[in-house]
Amino acid sequence: MQLILRARQSGLGAAAAIAGLGIIFATTLLTTVTRLRMFELRDNLQASNEKDDDLRNASLLSRLALINQRAFSTNRENVTAYKQEAESALIAIRQTRSESMQASLVDRAALPILNIFNFVVGLPRLKLGKTPEDERVLDLAFQFESFREYGKAIRGYDVYLSEFSVSPEQRDFAMLHRGFCHSMIGHNDEALADFQKVAANPMSRNAPIAAKLVVFLAELSRKIKEIEAVQDPARRGELYYEAAAYMKALENFALVDKSRQSERLLFLKARALEETGNTQEAVKIYRNLIQTTAQSPYALNANRRMYLLGTFLGNDESLKQESKKNSETIVKDKEFINVFAKLEKSATQLQTEAKKIEAAEADELTATQKLILPEQAPAPVAVPEPAKPAAQPEIVTQPAPKPAPLNLRSERAAQQAAGLDAVKRAALLRNQEQKIDKLTMADGNIFFGVVFKETDEKVFLYSVLGNLELLKSNISKREKVAANSALK
Repeated sequence: MQLILRARQSGLGAAAAIAGLGIIFATTLLTTVTRLRMFELRDNLQASNEKDDDLRNASLLSRLALINQRAFSTNRENVTAYKQEAESALIAIRQTRSESMQASLVDRAALPILNIFNFVVGLPRLKLGKTPEDERVLDLAFQFESFREYGKAIRGYDVYLSEFSVSPEQRDFAMLHRGFCHSMIGHNDEALADFQKVAANPMSRNAPIAAKLVVFLAELSRKIKEIEAVQDPARRGELYYEAAAYMKALENFALVDKSRQSERLLFLKARALEETGNTQEAVKIYRNLIQTTAQSPYALNANRRMYLLGTFLGNDESLKQESKKNSETIVKDKEFINVFAKLEKSATQLQTEAKKIEAAEADELTATQKLILPEQAPAPVAVPEPAKPAAQPEIVTQPAPKPAPLNLRSERAAQQAAGLDAVKRAALLRNQEQKIDKLTMADGNIFFGVVFKETDEKVFLYSVLGNLELLKSNISKREKVAANSALK
């Protein structure tokens, strides 16, 4: 009692009471600040994500506009279209959203203090920094889509939709882009199903775009039906290309005799190869056009395509420099390169930033790639059956035996038969004693033929389309099939 009386007389009690009230006030204030900062950070991140989604949808619409330009207009290859394609590709160069989701310096400095009070008052801990796994999956799927690897992109969007809890807007966004990828490899029913689901929700920000894609798909389907009635394979292939049916275009171009393969047909063949992910084969044709027909508009556009592939649609410095040199010495197109100077600078900066992000999150990105593209066991190698002992010849006069069919698994034989037209190539494949190879690519394309050479990185395939060089990393499945059923 005496201690209490002394405290009252000395004023210590009042001081303690004031201090207690001060602590309560400070705690309440900081708790309120913490909550406000959490809401602010959440809203900032959400706004950033929505902005990225809008940019990606803009990229999709830009791609759609380019396809429509090819399909329904007369001026299909020009500087404006190429510039639009480059601008669209700049979005894809940013391989993750990590940079846009980084908190400010003030947020990072305040984070430890905020989390101490979060712990005291029972609020959830704030976490900033690494990109969540679902966002990495979505980023990688969009990257595959942007670089025309549609099969991989579809797999990425499938994983995103099935493995994570997403909001209706996020679901619509993924379905919109998955549907577009389906449409690009001819899966029109799957594409239409995705588009219609998104368009059915009028409150969705993605609904107007989905409605446009439904119209786009219907118009392309109508065009493709009209094309089927065209008799000339060269014209049919050209029309298929314009309608974005690139594999059908390649199949028809392969039916055209070499003597009828004009510069235009070769250029469109290269473009179709490029659109289906076979960039190396496309570049070979582009180089040939530049060297043999330097004064033609197709050589000019071939060099422009090489520049876009090296600068925006990929990151190939040697290809970019080769095209720049060609523009000065062969095709005389230096003005075109100058038009893209600012965009090229932006691409270089974004590629540098993307590499930094990849390095910072290398382990997470590797795990994401494995989630989307799980490693597959190598296809079993077919073991040829032992040859049956030859029967003893009868002592009778017999006609001379027919020559054995050319074994296309011999590299020499495959190279000798490389110059044949598509009809003769198909006949050779049907006459093979063993089953032929069916190679399913990661982007959804399927090639039939005979593998005549194989290295650690590539498979060389004799096919109706020509002798193809395919990267093993792009092959998702290998099978043996009967030639007659495969080459109908």
